[in-house]
Amino acid sequence: MSNWRWEYDPDETHVVGGDTPAPPAFVVEVEKRADEIVRAAEALHLDGTSFQGAGEGVQTA
Repeated sequence: MSNWRWEYDPDETHVVGGDTPAPPAFVVEVEKRADEIVRAAEALHLDGTSFQGAGEGVQTA
């Protein structure tokens, strides 16, 4: 599934720019939270894309 992508894939200018751009400090905080979500997902799925079979489940991982 390497070619998967969102149907709606706006660029950075569209998301944080425009007529009323988001404050830079806000953008930095959103990026930090997004990084935390990615790290949590990586921790939950320990073997990542190479994993084959059933996982341990959330409560034992």
